[in-house]
Amino acid sequence: FDVGEFLRDAVEHVAVSASDIPVVIRVNPPDLKAVADPARLRQVVVNLVDNAIRHSPTGGRVMVLATRQLSGLRLEVADQGPGIAAVERERVFQRFTRGATSDGGTGLGLAIARWAVELHGGVIEVMDTGAGCRIKVG
Repeated sequence: FDVGEFLRDAVEHVAVSASDIPVVIRVNPPDLKAVADPARLRQVVVNLVDNAIRHSPTGGRVMVLATRQLSGLRLEVADQGPGIAAVERERVFQRFTRGATSDGGTGLGLAIARWAVELHGGVIEVMDTGAGCRIKVG
């Protein structure tokens, strides 16, 4: 499937509930294609973008980046929120775990995202960025 079209559709689903946080999508190359289960990958994107929007400050923005890597598709979702402390970065992918800045989620979104990514033979991780939160799927 076409990654750009797929991401725009998935983000539009989440952005309906977003107040004033714009979501910027960048796909490189622009005609990037992926072979994956679109329903499972959509769960990943929706969960990551929803979290990023909820943790973004007023006036912030969310970036969704898609690139090609040797092993396939690489996705990154980044926000300008408080980030995830290094000691919590692995734990946030466990079921029923909510981060220190959680605002009422169930603690299942990132666990579901990890499950879907691992079904595709990929890895999901919180990257060390110094500011905000950036989660990489690849």
